[in-house]
Amino acid sequence: MLLFVAAACTSDGRELAEAQDWQTTTTRPPPPTSAPIQQVSDSGLTLTSPDFEPGGEAPLEAQCVGGNRFPNLEWSGVPDGVGEIAVTLSDQTDPENPLLIWMMGGLDPTTRNLESGVMGPGGFETLNDYGQPGWGSPCLEAIGTGRRDLQFRVYMLPAPTAVSAGDPGNEAWETIIASATDSASVLMHIGEGIASP
Repeated sequence: MLLFVAAACTSDGRELAEAQDWQTTTTRPPPPTSAPIQQVSDSGLTLTSPDFEPGGEAPLEAQCVGGNRFPNLEWSGVPDGVGEIAVTLSDQTDPENPLLIWMMGGLDPTTRNLESGVMGPGGFETLNDYGQPGWGSPCLEAIGTGRRDLQFRVYMLPAPTAVSAGDPGNEAWETIIASATDSASVLMHIGEGIASP
């Protein structure tokens, strides 16, 4: 019996093939996110940016090591009956704890784009979750924490809301969400290795 076991363990002349690159990984997968790369509404409302591909890296101008201002945004397919438009950026890396980074409300219903860092017609900015007005340096959350998934969303509101400049971000965000009749989104991310200025 001992001889049989020894014989069974000897080489039959064949060699194992070396592992291929696609069979192993040395990189960490991105963290889970509740946000799709791009979400077009049933009515066809679509949000895009000429500054980044859906799901792509945030442009330098949107990072605190760059211009630290929101990128160019464009939307199309706006339905009839819109009385106000609002736009938000939120950190959706942790689905249970989204972080409001920026909100602009009060936009004229004929508005179809925002130029980078420029207030849109009729627009105003609320506080963000840092307790500050305006753009909230999204890279602050990425320093030392790795990749962050950031979602822009445009909201169509049937009438002007009671939200105004300087309102607490989460309260304003809840009001916008509750009032919106349509919305669309696009995701960008900020990667690892970002440094503060």
